[in-house]
Amino acid sequence: MKRKLTALLLAALMVCGSLAGCGSKITPEAEGSEGGDAPAAESTYPEKNITALVYWAAGGTTDTCVRSAINAIPDDMLSKNIIVSNVAGGSGLVGATQFVKSAADGYTIGVLNCDLVLNHALGNTDISSDQFIPLACIEQDPYLFLVPSDAPYDTFEEFVDYVKANPGTLSVGDTGSGAVPHLVYTVLNKQLGLDLKTVAYDSSADSVIATVSGECDSTITAPGAAAGQLEAGTLKAIACSGAERLAAYPDVPCMSESYEELKDMNILSWIMVVALKDTPADAVSYLQEIFTAAATSDEYRETLESLSFQAVPAMDNDEMLQFVADQAEYYASVLA
Repeated sequence: MKRKLTALLLAALMVCGSLAGCGSKITPEAEGSEGGDAPAAESTYPEKNITALVYWAAGGTTDTCVRSAINAIPDDMLSKNIIVSNVAGGSGLVGATQFVKSAADGYTIGVLNCDLVLNHALGNTDISSDQFIPLACIEQDPYLFLVPSDAPYDTFEEFVDYVKANPGTLSVGDTGSGAVPHLVYTVLNKQLGLDLKTVAYDSSADSVIATVSGECDSTITAPGAAAGQLEAGTLKAIACSGAERLAAYPDVPCMSESYEELKDMNILSWIMVVALKDTPADAVSYLQEIFTAAATSDEYRETLESLSFQAVPAMDNDEMLQFVADQAEYYASVLA
């Protein structure tokens, strides 16, 4: 019986559990041909455990989603363990570099997310999305723009007016220039003509706490990192960064609803599990099948919703590639 161990971590909260299950190997269809050629040999992949590299520390959004997705793989589909290895540092670039240097044999998989694509657009790395094969999208959420509950503005428009009346005095907490929340900050300053200061923190959880304490005047974060403070009423969400409102926060308007200058804004927190480009077809087929089953399962949807994320859209390989291309094009356009 194969066992998989999952740690669902969010900020400083750790919940550990394990599920047991055994499964059969996924094999390609035998290929027949005229003349009685022998069928293709049965695939033996996977023959050993698989390592999933996560380029950020345990407890963050990427780590939580990867572990949750692995946990949601149906037991009868998983014939070997998938073991998460956290390799943090350099806004994800340390782990990403280790991944692209690994063997393209299907026994090491990684992640492609918004931050990695942004770092390529910024010229911080040569690692690009065309080095990977998407297996499944496991997270896709707009960011929330949060302010203290006692702030003197209750809407995004009121916040913008306040900033314009008090240039250079308000700050936004984010996770640094190589992370997508900082791109939201950049767009607001550039396209709305604001004069906001920025303060970089090591994690979204840190920027949320800083906003609660008054160290920062606002923060931009994925919804899961702020769910507890929103529920406690210490913060209020006044806008989101997507083209559509968050299912978990339907009363929070999109920034694009308020300003014509932001009509094309669709800045999302998103994560895909990926294999390296030259991974054998049988391994890709197996990995796409198990992760697609996990990402679209009721178990995974319920896990995301419990953490204030929204269910991921079902996307095939071509749709995932197009989504990544669209996001990269938008990043480049606003950074130009």
